[in-house]
Amino acid sequence: MQTTTHATQCPHHRADFEPKSGAAPAVSRRRDVPGPPPTPLLGWRGNALKFFRNPIAYMTHLRATYGDVAKLVQGSNPTLFYRSSHVQPSTYFGFGPECNRQILTDIELFQSRPPRGPHTQTAEQMATNLFFINGSRHKQQRKLLMPHFSKNSLKHYHGFVVDYTNAMIDGWKEGEAVELTKALGDTLMYIGSKSFYGIDATKDSESLVQLMRIMMYNMFTPGTMIPINLPGTPYRRMIRLMRRIRDQLIQEIQQKRQGDLAGTDVLSKIVRANVDDPTQVTDDELIGEAFVLFFASQDAGTRALLWTLFLLAQHPDVMAELLDELDEHLHGEAPAYEQIFELPVLDRVVKESLRILSPAIMFGRETSRIAQLGSYLIPAGSEVVYSPYMTHMDPEIYPEPKRFRPDRWLDFKPSAYQYLPFGAGARMCLGASFGAMQVRLMVAIIVQRCRLEVIPGTKIDLTVNVVMSPKNGLPMIVRRQDRDFRKSRGPVEGYITRMVDFS
Repeated sequence: MQTTTHATQCPHHRADFEPKSGAAPAVSRRRDVPGPPPTPLLGWRGNALKFFRNPIAYMTHLRATYGDVAKLVQGSNPTLFYRSSHVQPSTYFGFGPECNRQILTDIELFQSRPPRGPHTQTAEQMATNLFFINGSRHKQQRKLLMPHFSKNSLKHYHGFVVDYTNAMIDGWKEGEAVELTKALGDTLMYIGSKSFYGIDATKDSESLVQLMRIMMYNMFTPGTMIPINLPGTPYRRMIRLMRRIRDQLIQEIQQKRQGDLAGTDVLSKIVRANVDDPTQVTDDELIGEAFVLFFASQDAGTRALLWTLFLLAQHPDVMAELLDELDEHLHGEAPAYEQIFELPVLDRVVKESLRILSPAIMFGRETSRIAQLGSYLIPAGSEVVYSPYMTHMDPEIYPEPKRFRPDRWLDFKPSAYQYLPFGAGARMCLGASFGAMQVRLMVAIIVQRCRLEVIPGTKIDLTVNVVMSPKNGLPMIVRRQDRDFRKSRGPVEGYITRMVDFS
């Protein structure tokens, strides 16, 4: 049963809740946000374990039972994702477009925070980046980085995407099972390494980006969040890994400073700007931004591409329509940069894939003072989670939300807070244009050259580490593109069947 609220206005904080435009929800007289009770034996820890075991199931239950605003658990709990200096924080969830608007519009009230994990000088340096800083420094850093994701820059990276994607396919064999999570992840790692750092990661198994990839996959695991700094513990291993990455980043930055600074990769451009005007970015910020560049594309980009190819294989009619379009306009070639966003079927396919299986299913913020969330007041220091995935599953916005229907985009233009695979507002992902270009380009190349078959009976459960991945990978059979699309579809098992309607 959904919670019913009563409309009133809090006299002590009236100014905080004046609507910026249009009507805003009235503030509830009830200050206690609803949520499930603590588990009998483990208390709030039991709720946290349920959440981390399957965040999608937990959030779906919260919204269905308690409404658009809910707590992880009745009472208080330590923050799940971010370090907090507050004594009794709690984790709140805001679901739907209105909560998205509140959280993403007022970025000084709902602030970003560094993730839990090692609390060391190295960790602080690496967290001094666009993802986690706030205020005027965030605006300045965003302004500094934006030109490096402009149209001219993307046109340059376009060539890397084409070359590495074709190299990946050249290594596949007819009839062979390829584990797509690894294959696509490796390729996007090579693309990101070349585009962002000017490094050829294919030649060094201990390269900077290889280490960052390991860190990325382990950052939000429970072991690394528990501060037990003893030999052999995940926490100790993460500390050492961070130091190695930091040292290699410093080495790369120094090499670029000492060289001719003529590189076209993003890091070279940032270092060049820093040499011209050292006040633009501090050394710690330079390390932090260099670190976060890789994260901006690698993990979410891999999953976006993976899920798009999987959904196409399971929907033969959509695949046929897409290949007809690609054949008509591209004739087997990779699309030029100017063509990428001029292919309407490809555009609809990618938009729908990013909706139904949003790679980044949730993000967190912390309130800097008492705040309104939905129709409730929540305290300062609250951890607030919003979920693009939950918004994209709202049947009032998207009829039959679990069905993969690219044609819904023919006459549908959602607001920025109804469709947000890359976030929205002033903290929208800076690499959104890069990611959108990369996924469309790689899909166009792969679909023209290959037909990927789902292995019948594949079990697809999920692991969620901010982004959503198949728990045990996703193997698919590689065929030359023969248009026999009915053979691409295979019955699957696991939790994915509760997320997507394959009927």
